[in-house]
Amino acid sequence: MVMIDDRRRYVEANGPARLAFRLGLAELRSYTINDLTAPEAMASMEAAWTRLLETGTVAGSSAVAGPDGGHFDVVHCGVANALPGLHLVAFAPAGWSEDELSFLQTDNVHQPLAPLTPREREVLQLAAEGLTGPKIGESLFVSAGTVKTHFGNVYKKLGVRDRAAAVARGLRLGLIV
Repeated sequence: MVMIDDRRRYVEANGPARLAFRLGLAELRSYTINDLTAPEAMASMEAAWTRLLETGTVAGSSAVAGPDGGHFDVVHCGVANALPGLHLVAFAPAGWSEDELSFLQTDNVHQPLAPLTPREREVLQLAAEGLTGPKIGESLFVSAGTVKTHFGNVYKKLGVRDRAAAVARGLRLGLIV
């Protein structure tokens, strides 16, 4: 889910949207929707933007481009002026089967196996923002080995096997935003 201003600039994005674009929030804010729309989808994006502003809602599909030039198809829906001058757009990869994310569903989705420490939550939040392990270490003034230890503890406490699953579980549990 992303929030876009009247100038089509990305203003906010939740963790899954940042992961889809593979951009941190600060970097994503330097782009407009034009920048991250596949060239072959520009005409339909322009029509969707007009429809959004005229009717207040829009739904459809499009090709989203990453900054690396690759692109992926999405289905989307949007609401104009969710806040004054800010438009909310939710999207998901097109063509996903209903069980695509079933590996994320477990019996323990409501609570971690043990509470995360404040530092573990910081590490998880920075991962959700797209930082790599070394960048997380730099940001927190700790070694890469310490970051790796924190991730190991997070994985164990959340009952997951990797960073993407930890971020997804952390978002669902409200441990990170």
